[in-house]
Amino acid sequence: MTGAWNGEHLLEALRTASRDLERHAASLNALNVFPVPDGDTGTNMALTLSGALRDITPHPSCSVVAERVGYWATMRGRGNSGIILSQILRGVATALAGHHLMSGRELAAALAHGSARAYEAVLRPVEGTMLTVIRCAGEAAQRAIAAGEASVSAVLDAAVREARAAVMRTPQLLATLREAGVVDAGGQGLLVLLEALLRYARGETGELHAPAVTPAAIVDDHAGSAGYCTSFVIHKAIASLDAIRRVFAALGDSLVVAGDQALVKVHLHTPRPGDALNQALEFGALDQIEVVNMDLQRAARDAGEALPADPLPAESVEAPTAPGIIALASGAGYAAILRDLGADLVWETTALPTIDEWRAALERLPQRDILVLPNDPQAVETAQAAARQVARRVEVVPTTSPPQGIAALLALNFQAEIDQNVQTMTAAAERVRVITFNWRQGNKPETPAEMAQDAYNVCHTLRQIGASDAEVATLYYSQGIDDAQAAMLAETIRAAFPALHVDMHASGQPGCDIIIALE
Repeated sequence: MTGAWNGEHLLEALRTASRDLERHAASLNALNVFPVPDGDTGTNMALTLSGALRDITPHPSCSVVAERVGYWATMRGRGNSGIILSQILRGVATALAGHHLMSGRELAAALAHGSARAYEAVLRPVEGTMLTVIRCAGEAAQRAIAAGEASVSAVLDAAVREARAAVMRTPQLLATLREAGVVDAGGQGLLVLLEALLRYARGETGELHAPAVTPAAIVDDHAGSAGYCTSFVIHKAIASLDAIRRVFAALGDSLVVAGDQALVKVHLHTPRPGDALNQALEFGALDQIEVVNMDLQRAARDAGEALPADPLPAESVEAPTAPGIIALASGAGYAAILRDLGADLVWETTALPTIDEWRAALERLPQRDILVLPNDPQAVETAQAAARQVARRVEVVPTTSPPQGIAALLALNFQAEIDQNVQTMTAAAERVRVITFNWRQGNKPETPAEMAQDAYNVCHTLRQIGASDAEVATLYYSQGIDDAQAAMLAETIRAAFPALHVDMHASGQPGCDIIIALE
């Protein structure tokens, strides 16, 4: 399966990965020493993915399948590793929203979004874990796209190779792993999952790479009680995720708070699970409650003995604080996309903000560093002027349209330094060619002949600016264009440029504009 995937391909690939996780659950459990040596990482990852797929029926759209998988993974996520996996899948769903098919480019974006979502869910991200592995895999996938690779198989191959290397580096980043002589169990589980996807993409049977399991001396240096692994879902929470994180951070550790206010999944290790559940009731209705005594679990674990591996050199890794993001949006559709991609403050307006208005917006965010996506040629200068007037670091990525801002956000790495992000995001925006078409000076075509003529004119202009050499065309249509017209234009473009992957989104800005972004 080397071409673009539809929803049925994506579902079958995930089922392949689920079967592999189930087969390797025991060997992954044997690696589990962090955050506590409770020997259940493989089981939790396998149960999370199988639970996510349990009620999913085949559908031709990748967007639909990914959204359903992400929802059920959040609902049924088990343990620390399972809930982090669920947030990777939620990030994948965000990136695939509106995409019927998934090419290598969409896959690379999906892995990057999965990484960002996972890091956001963890109160104190630790390098040397599955977070590191998914981030490295996503970065490798994006490098493959930049190098000209376009197929799902090629992008997965790059992601798997880097994920394998990242797993082998985990003991360098985390002393607990180094002392036990093992690699990270969650990271190894992600490698099993990614290798299964690659095997499906290649149409292969059998396993690509046996898990790097070292029969570990599972050291238990946790004095006293390990407490209770406690997880639950809060429906329609009355507080923000940040407020919920602050409350539960005081009640235990290994805290993961994931999802959104409509559906919040909480996981923590605590000595008093009753206190955590009582507190949770203050935020909303509870569901999917699970409490596991980790002391009894640990006592029942059958841990093998082995000599520790030679210690690897320690490496201090501290992830930089994620920057705040402000983005300008000229319509509700653009605003929704920018929010889904992680913008903290989306300013939905068709007017040009003043310097004072920009400054007030910048001062609303709590982050030390802020990235601004003006998404309008005239707004760039005023945003830069406002940035010089606030007492924090503000970098303006000079995006001149919402599609450029979207491309820039897709390139954002929440773990990178701000200078690197500005450079990467600016380059991503500059690769986007944006063309605006007005339907007959603001009057949308009424007859099939008029619609066909306008579609012909659009394709003629696209051909003149080199659409034949592009890989992706994203069509954004405003309030004055209905879904049927946009779909007709998208089909015309696909017929005129068979190699071009065409997506469409309702941007929501006033008027009768069609904006097409080429990459």
